[in-house]
Amino acid sequence: MRVRLERSGGFANVRRTVTVDEEALAPERAQELRRLVDHADLATFPEDPTPVAGRPDRFVYRLTVEDEGGARAVTVSEDTASESMQRLLDWVQATAEG
Repeated sequence: MRVRLERSGGFANVRRTVTVDEEALAPERAQELRRLVDHADLATFPEDPTPVAGRPDRFVYRLTVEDEGGARAVTVSEDTASESMQRLLDWVQATAEG
């Protein structure tokens, strides 16, 4: 499994992309990644949601998960990310930054 996270928006609208590859992780970290992806339930998020009006400085996240079943990409904002999705986003960012 490979997870790519693109973050844009914020005050300066700086775009940042990080990637975490399961094969590069220790086995327990790889299991944690799979658990977080499963709990985030990507199927409940639209690929291109309607933007939230009046919140121009919020971060927007484009998460792409590639695995043996193919690829699934979703877009969420700070305002629309569920708690489980936010945990996944935070974990991917922290892991990629080392």
